[in-house]
Amino acid sequence: MSEVETAKQEVLLDLAVPRIIVLNEGTRQYILRCRRIIEADWLAYFRGIFVSSEQHGRERINIVDATSPRVALAEAVLESAEGYKVAGGAELSSLPNWRSKVPLAHRLLLGETLADVRPSTSLDADLVLEPEAESIYLSTTWTGEPDCMGHWEMQRFAGLKHVLKTPTQEQQTRYAREGSRSRVIGGSRSGRTIYPGANALLVRLYDELVLSVDGYSVAGSPLAGREAIIREMDTSHKVMAAQELFSPQMTAQLAGGDAE
Repeated sequence: MSEVETAKQEVLLDLAVPRIIVLNEGTRQYILRCRRIIEADWLAYFRGIFVSSEQHGRERINIVDATSPRVALAEAVLESAEGYKVAGGAELSSLPNWRSKVPLAHRLLLGETLADVRPSTSLDADLVLEPEAESIYLSTTWTGEPDCMGHWEMQRFAGLKHVLKTPTQEQQTRYAREGSRSRVIGGSRSGRTIYPGANALLVRLYDELVLSVDGYSVAGSPLAGREAIIREMDTSHKVMAAQELFSPQMTAQLAGGDAE
């Protein structure tokens, strides 16, 4: 997999390009072409993630399901699949419900790859603070490209920059309350607590706070301007950038090693 450091190179992640996910298995290569994933797809995916904690007497059972929504996302956006052979010589796309005929392991990996966006360390040597904003850096596995020999490789982009206004106290409160919201079903000894998450709110907060981005383009033109960013930015990137703003990963450490 090739990695593109967007802060150092002119290669931009084009949000308008359909996603092509390339899988290798043994000597075989499979090319999965997907349409552009829109906000409705991502919101359905986030709603499908199930997190609960269930009490059975003295025992508490935690349940987390991100697998089912990943498979559902993969099947919703998959447009064609190349490299598969069907008994009898039929085309895969000619079969009823052909997307479900793609091996489950491949659909799982496809969904996982489509959803692969995560915080990234800034490519700057020094931490540079914005006067009234914060910079968030993301990395993602985006799409495959063939090399000069016709062999496909996945591209990974790092250092994708989002500049967001520093949240107000009201926005911090909205996130804290939504992020901690839960629903209890049943009694105290056999009840289930369901945590719906705050992803839809994070999308709205991103749209309220975003100032600029770097490393992205749309149809070959750099993505610039708040209206265009709000309209064109991939929703999963909005969620991750806003989540990192409101609930950042702890990367700093105390000097001098572990303290007693």
